[in-house]
Amino acid sequence: MTLHRLFGLDLASDFPFANRLVPGNGPPDLTFTLGAGSPAVPAGQTPVYESAVRGTDGESAACLYRMGDREVFRFPGIADFSLSGDTVACHPCGPSLDTAEIQFLGPVLSYCLERQSVLVLHGSCVAAAGRGVAFLSSHGGGKSGLAAAMMTLAGCPLLTDDLLALSVGPEEAVAQPGYPQMRMWPDEAEHFLGRFEHLPRVHPSLAKRRVPVGPDGFGCFAGSPVPLAAFFLPERRTDSAPEIEARHIAPAEAVIELVRHSFAPHLVEAAGLQPARLRALARLAGTVPLYRLSYPSGFEHLPRVVESVLRTLPPARA
Repeated sequence: MTLHRLFGLDLASDFPFANRLVPGNGPPDLTFTLGAGSPAVPAGQTPVYESAVRGTDGESAACLYRMGDREVFRFPGIADFSLSGDTVACHPCGPSLDTAEIQFLGPVLSYCLERQSVLVLHGSCVAAAGRGVAFLSSHGGGKSGLAAAMMTLAGCPLLTDDLLALSVGPEEAVAQPGYPQMRMWPDEAEHFLGRFEHLPRVHPSLAKRRVPVGPDGFGCFAGSPVPLAAFFLPERRTDSAPEIEARHIAPAEAVIELVRHSFAPHLVEAAGLQPARLRALARLAGTVPLYRLSYPSGFEHLPRVVESVLRTLPPARA
């Protein structure tokens, strides 16, 4: 077993991760093992949760089954993940583990964190002068590009990309480091690194590339948790107007936006974790300011966007 540190957890695992992870310092909080075959789900078992996304065969893309003290997170054609206590076992459906790794580092791990009262959002986050600056968006919304711009133009270390884990207290929220790797579209990778062809694909069927962060990679990685200073919701415009605007969102509206950008909200609700999450989101909206960041599309505008973000950040607490 190798020990890794990610999202505030020490993870012991024999899984051959393709993503770059950092060493843990134990003891393990979670154990992730690679099994064989699929765990048995009784015939006729009704899932607690079914994804609304369906494949060409009409089958749900993800289902969660609950059987006593064991849960099975099923991704048809990819893998089953059996969850019991502090152990997760992966039972892949075929020899390729790329997609199984994507599911573990995304919905499976986010579900494990939510079960431990850690709030998980769709976001990328960098550390600016010891405070977290988070960009929230769904896939293709610009969060990774803005994080990369902050890294390149302001020297900010990356804290996490895509999955943002937060420990929310009564007075502040603390952002946990993920792992030192980003996912970029080819045009983003070409802009920030000069080329993209040498970078491995996230998955053979996806255009996105894996970009290692840190030594021999892109930028640097922030390995320690930081208090969160602000959220930004990117809104790229296609018109030619050059203005860049960061508009503060009132807490009541901020709660709605945080719900929209939470990770796997329907899964969390089906699993009975939604009340605790809503309480955490309400505290978060009253503690960390959230801004709509409107800016023109195009890499040439990113220097001014970074300047606007840094100007908008609230002053650090004394």
